[in-house]
Amino acid sequence: MSKLAQLQADFQASILNSDADLFKKKVVDDAKVGAEKRLNIYADAYRLRIIEALATAYPKLHSLLGDDLFDNTVRQYIDQYPSKYRNMRWVGDKMSEHLQNVLPEHPIAAELADFEWALGLAFDAKDVPVVGIDQLSEIAPETWGDLRFSLHPSVQLLDLHWNVVPVWQALDAEQAPPTLTQHHMPCLVWRTDLNSHYRSLDAQEFSALLQLKSGANFGSLCESLFDSLGESATQQAAQYLASWLQAGLISQIKS
Repeated sequence: MSKLAQLQADFQASILNSDADLFKKKVVDDAKVGAEKRLNIYADAYRLRIIEALATAYPKLHSLLGDDLFDNTVRQYIDQYPSKYRNMRWVGDKMSEHLQNVLPEHPIAAELADFEWALGLAFDAKDVPVVGIDQLSEIAPETWGDLRFSLHPSVQLLDLHWNVVPVWQALDAEQAPPTLTQHHMPCLVWRTDLNSHYRSLDAQEFSALLQLKSGANFGSLCESLFDSLGESATQQAAQYLASWLQAGLISQIKS
């Protein structure tokens, strides 16, 4: 390693570890601004920029936790998960995992982080064409059983167990959130018309979308619905498929 590269590595270690002693001897010390203060300025600026980025990625989580708890939590996050990205957009990818560990008394926080991160992922997802319902009508009905469907890259499926969506909606409207309650409420997040969208799902539709995501064909989907719906299973599967196509959730049909 060259002297310059070593110097840069030592400087980075000093900033990441918030320990000025690692690098202090290599910094000019004077009466105006001492070496330790100089390094602390960089260390503080590094963390403040990341805190700002995390507040942008998780605005409703910030509102729910409040300034002090959010600041304390994300500072712990920065130390535990040093950024490995050149783009600040991705620095918060482990936030939900972090919240499960440090705020077990607030279990909704991790799920709210999952929801907000999914909205961002949906917005940033690759732009690919979607399949319209008119294209499905061109396929012979007798071949439908073997059809497989690729979900649009923006589609996110969240298995939420708290009333995350009502809480997020209230915070988004700058209203007091409802009482936090444990309630199984799966959620679909996707992008259309350059905006992220979401809607809650019942357990049946959530399971159906998970099957599509895992590669199940239309015939398998109908079979899975038969146990609960009987002869109306095929009709329900067709209704699901029509609604998914109209919403822009399907990017490819494979026979």
